[in-house]
Parts: sequence; C-alpha cells; structure tokens
Amino acid sequence: MQSILHLPLTGSIVGMLFLFIVIQLGWIRISWGDEGSSWLQSHLQLLFIPPTVGIINHFDFFTANTILLVLGLIISTLVTCLLSAKISEWLMAWKSSHQGKKEANPCQHSSSELE
Repeated sequence: MQSILHLPLTGSIVGMLFLFIVIQLGWIRISWGDEGSSWLQSHLQLLFIPPTVGIINHFDFFTANTILLVLGLIISTLVTCLLSAKISEWLMAWKSSHQGKKEANPCQHSSSELE
C-alpha cells in the first residue's frame, strides 16, 4: 500500500494505521488476534537477537560515535516526552471543553415521557 500510494511513511506505520482503522470500523475483532499476540509476547526475546548481533558486529562504530549517539538518545527522548505531554494536555483540555458543552444542552425527552 505504501509503495502503490507513494506515501511518505514506512510500510510498518501504514500497516499499523490500517490495522487501527479496520479495528475501529469493527471489520476485525481484537479477540481474533489474542492467540497470535500471546505467542509473540512469549517469544519476544527472540526479536531482540538481530539488533544485538548488529551492535556487536559494528561495535567500532558505536565506540567512535558514543557522544553523538548518547546525545541523540537524550534529545529524542526529551522530544518524545514533551510531545506526549503536550498532546495529552491538549486532549484533556479538548475533552473537558466538549464535556461542558454536553452538560449545557438540555435533556431531550420523548413525547411518551411527557404524557
């Protein structure tokens, strides 16, 4: 989908967005993935072996660029934390402003209740 639509996102992000949309639409039930997700969680440590081997194979790169890598990790962590906090703050403000509007509307009664 990513290459066909020429999207500027990676295929994994497009796939996760697509999965989220079909779950929200009710086309796929979350319970359908329980068995597969349980298996993946129980074998999660196997997914970390390739990155670890890659780090060992390129250890000279990591030792030569330690300061830049640590600085990049710190900055990216701070940016992620700040963005998460701001988005959460915005969502909470949006939610409270919309709840106030719902409470301000008078309750609609059906004609059968008024009789």
